[in-house]
Amino acid sequence: MKQNPLIICFILDETRSMDAIKSETIEGFNEYVETLKNDEASRSALFALTKFNSDKIELVYDGIPLGNVEPLSDENYHPVAITPLYDAIGKTINALKIKNETSSVLVVIQTDGQENASKEFTKKMVRDIIAERQEFGWTFSFLGADIDAYTAASAIGISQGNTASYTGAKSLAAFRKAARAATGYAATGGTQTDSFFDDQKDESPKKAAYR
Repeated sequence: MKQNPLIICFILDETRSMDAIKSETIEGFNEYVETLKNDEASRSALFALTKFNSDKIELVYDGIPLGNVEPLSDENYHPVAITPLYDAIGKTINALKIKNETSSVLVVIQTDGQENASKEFTKKMVRDIIAERQEFGWTFSFLGADIDAYTAASAIGISQGNTASYTGAKSLAAFRKAARAATGYAATGGTQTDSFFDDQKDESPKKAAYR
């Protein structure tokens, strides 16, 4: 049986290409966190955050109360370098699973670039570790800005129903959609789903896309 607390983890791209949508990403991320804090179902969740680029993969929070999460800002979000996406995912999952074997876990992966810099994890390794965690009831979602998000997510075992594709100019709308999906997930008690975005009643049951 699942034990509390619910863990919500965000893996946030901090690579050079994100500089073009830096302000939109900061605004969207902060609204995402505020939505979780203000929603009855999600406010008791613990929050984890990884920021990543090829200079540094940083586990900023490893599961802290939402009330202790600091806003993203120009002072603590500095997009540089290139994209070790697989290393960021693999390292984050390994860090979380050590202390959260009995928790429901939602992992949200956000990027605007293709993998091009990982040194420790391959695509197969990431796909395998995601599949392993899904066996434990974890849910994974993927937010892809200005890329073929569905192909990138599918390659590592994340369903289309858990994937959203958006243009950088629509970042705020994408983060809002992700926040609504997260509160809906929390309302189920963290029940695993392959239709994370499709479950939203105000959206089309087809692919979520912002253009």
